[in-house]
Amino acid sequence: MIPAREMKEKARELGVPESTIERDYAQNWLLRHLSNLGMALKGGTGIRKAYIRDYRFSDDLDFTLLGGMKNESLKTQVVSAVRDAKEKSGITFDEEVVLKENPNGYEIIVYFRILRGASSPLRMKLDITNPEKEKILLPIQKRNIFHSYSDDFTSSVSVYSLEEITAEKIRALFERTRPRDLYDICYLWGKIDKEKVLNILPEKCVTRGVSIDGRLLVDRKSDFGNAWRSSLQHQLQKLPDFDEVFDTVVEMME
Repeated sequence: MIPAREMKEKARELGVPESTIERDYAQNWLLRHLSNLGMALKGGTGIRKAYIRDYRFSDDLDFTLLGGMKNESLKTQVVSAVRDAKEKSGITFDEEVVLKENPNGYEIIVYFRILRGASSPLRMKLDITNPEKEKILLPIQKRNIFHSYSDDFTSSVSVYSLEEITAEKIRALFERTRPRDLYDICYLWGKIDKEKVLNILPEKCVTRGVSIDGRLLVDRKSDFGNAWRSSLQHQLQKLPDFDEVFDTVVEMME
């Protein structure tokens, strides 16, 4: 494990809380040992870990299973990965993970400590979607995990394409109110193959019964705005202007 000093210095350098750096570091080590479980990483963590080095930080690990798996088997394999990550990294992972079923799959909470000693542990959520709840429409990529720390770390992960991540982010705008979706869409739009996104977006929306309507987004502007700072300020060194990002995304939806 890297020295505590390195984590604290990186937090100061990047202008984020120390807990953000702790979680980012722990995510990498856990990902390394989850990589053989037959699931694909997606969402904001997929962007940061596999495509854009030094992208915004992300709190959770989101996956889609590539094949069916019973909850007890999944929990057993995650516990094994946590145990291996603990042994190889020196991070104090709690091996008593909590698994809950939800309508789309599973939520698993993993607790860990790095800088906080005996105080309350940090939590990491694994959100795992069952394959029948989310059809993967573009080829899965195998990519190296970015690791911006000084210890010896090499690993790769199966991950959604950037286009599929973007399509799901667009759909998510009409399912929930999470400012990170606005941020990600605005950032990615000039960096992906837009035709691929637009080709798969209708099927992505049908899966969840979602309609893309920019007017609905405008009606919820204040909801996104009220959550903008609290949702993103711990993930970014400099928070972009909400109105500029929101207006850019609304224009994309037209």
